[in-house]
Formats: sequence, structure tokens, C-alpha cells
Amino acid sequence: MDDKVVSLMKKAQKYLRSAAVLLELEDFDSCASRAYFAMFFSAQALLLKETKRFSTNQGIRTSFVQTFVDSGRLPRRAATALNHGSQLQEVADYGYAFAVGEEQAEELLQEAEAFVNSIDRLIFVGQEREA
Repeated sequence: MDDKVVSLMKKAQKYLRSAAVLLELEDFDSCASRAYFAMFFSAQALLLKETKRFSTNQGIRTSFVQTFVDSGRLPRRAATALNHGSQLQEVADYGYAFAVGEEQAEELLQEAEAFVNSIDRLIFVGQEREA
């Protein structure tokens, strides 16, 4: 297994944990940002494992959808979740005021957990995890 793939998945899992803590602290903008980046890093890891290519942030999202969603390997919900996360992250990180509400943050965190765990299963199916 490529070390970069493993590192990206570890980072994705860590960001999920961080997002959960931030939700508890009622820092909903930061929770949304971390949840999105957990999805982004896991999408990047799967692309790296399968295609060995990286691109721009938008290119990674587009390639992910084309390679895994449009082909039917992952459900359309994966593309929707990644796009929704990207939109909330933009507002959360670059907005001039607090913009993400508790309900939005909770929903995105749930989407991110499902997204990352699905990708984790695809990447590590039949393989032992490295510590």
C-alpha cells in the first residue's frame, strides 16, 4: 500500500475526530471545514490508489466523481456529499461572519463519517491496516 494513501486516510480519520470535537464546542464553521476536508482527503487517497494522479482541488473533486460515482462504483450520494461539504467549507472558512448552523454541521459530519468510512472500506478491502 502506498504510504501517501495510508497517510491521507489517517488524516481523514483525524479530521473526522476533530470535527466531532468542534461540534461539541459549538464551533460549527470549523466543524464543517474539518468534515469537508476529511471527505476531500479520503477522495484524494482513493484517486491516488486507483489512478496515481493528483490535480487541483476542483480537479480532485471532478476526477473523483467521474472515476467512482459516474462509473457506478459509489452512489450518487457520494458526489452530493462532497459537493455540499465543499460549499459549506467555502462559506465557513471565507465568510465574514459565522455562517454554519448546528444542524448543518451535524448533518455534514454524519455525511463525512459515512463518506470516509465507505472509502476506507474500498481502499483497505482484504488488506491489513498499518498502524
